[in-house]
Amino acid sequence: MYRCSEVVRLISSDEYLTAGFFQKLQIRLHLALCRNCSKYARQLRAIAQAVRKTARDVPAAEVESAKSRILQHLKQR
Repeated sequence: MYRCSEVVRLISSDEYLTAGFFQKLQIRLHLALCRNCSKYARQLRAIAQAVRKTARDVPAAEVESAKSRILQHLKQR
């Protein structure tokens, strides 16, 4: 069975989406048994849902403006 650190890494990345049947089964088993990891997974789902909901309400021009500001900031580093 996976350790907590492995489960957190897998569910936080795209690796979970591309995982095979048995790998997903092991992750689900761990989440069923581990209260901390299952709480973290619920928090991730809530954040993703909030971001999707908010993204629909933001005008496209504002999104592009934010993207350009972020890119400028990253280039300065």
